[in-house]
Amino acid sequence: MAFQSKFGGFWIDDADHDLVVRKLALVRDPTIREQVRQFARDGYVIIRNAIDEASINDYLRHYERAADTAGALQIEVPTRGGRQDFTREKSLIPGSKVLDTAMLLQCGDDVCFAPKATAFLRAIFEDAALAFQTLHFEVGSTQAIHQDTAYVVVAHEPLKLIASWIALQDVEPGSGELVYYSGGHRIPEYQYANGESKHWNVQRDGQEVHNGHLRYLKEQIAARKLPEGRFLPKKGDVLFWHADLPHGGSPITSPGTLRRSLVTHYCPKSLRPHYCDFIPMDWRVATDARDGNAFMSLYYPPSRLSAETSTEGRFVLT
Repeated sequence: MAFQSKFGGFWIDDADHDLVVRKLALVRDPTIREQVRQFARDGYVIIRNAIDEASINDYLRHYERAADTAGALQIEVPTRGGRQDFTREKSLIPGSKVLDTAMLLQCGDDVCFAPKATAFLRAIFEDAALAFQTLHFEVGSTQAIHQDTAYVVVAHEPLKLIASWIALQDVEPGSGELVYYSGGHRIPEYQYANGESKHWNVQRDGQEVHNGHLRYLKEQIAARKLPEGRFLPKKGDVLFWHADLPHGGSPITSPGTLRRSLVTHYCPKSLRPHYCDFIPMDWRVATDARDGNAFMSLYYPPSRLSAETSTEGRFVLT
């Protein structure tokens, strides 16, 4: 295969258009085939009603219980020194991410691995999926336009990554909605370490090189007149995006508005995130989830999952 990037990718990223068309024809379900076609062309796809309301309500009920339990959750707060113990006050700071809730909480796998989501991922992965990071947001992230490959790293296969944005509620304009640029996954890629890496390492590269990446994206978006999309979903809608799609969080113009969402980073189950090199050996375990999929966490050891699961295979916070 001859990929559009020197760093490889999925079969949809092959430079041979005819090969991609032939493989698309092998996707039997016409709905999934069209989803994959749009994803390859635009760098994203929106699947409406992908998660049923009952599963989301169950997940949120367990989230609320965990939020009221001291020490149950961790949160990353960019303005307060990174990862720390969760409080509700911190969760309302723009950019704060409650870490790996879907792995910890009962019904999390019903949300991340709902049938419509799993079917789409399997068509591209040709494998089951590993959810190796889930980030719960209570409010908008206001994050600058970026590409996930700079920060979220699949070891040795940096483009074998797909992310999802799951709406846990109806999203209103002004709440810091997700912004993305259609087709931006095909702009010439920005490289680090003299072309040897797609991800940013602050010790190796420094802050200015990273800032150059953000400026480059703005320049490319403007030069190519890439259309801006704003995701205003209904509860249960999901947006999947390509590893290199430029995206971010819009400004919050309606202060105090919740924008509850769950972002998940997936790779094929046969691969591993780069962070495995930096966590204890006994943490480097893929924990089984529904339909042959799995979770893995940078933040919690597998022992944080109950040894007992319900008959549906759901996890229980311990």
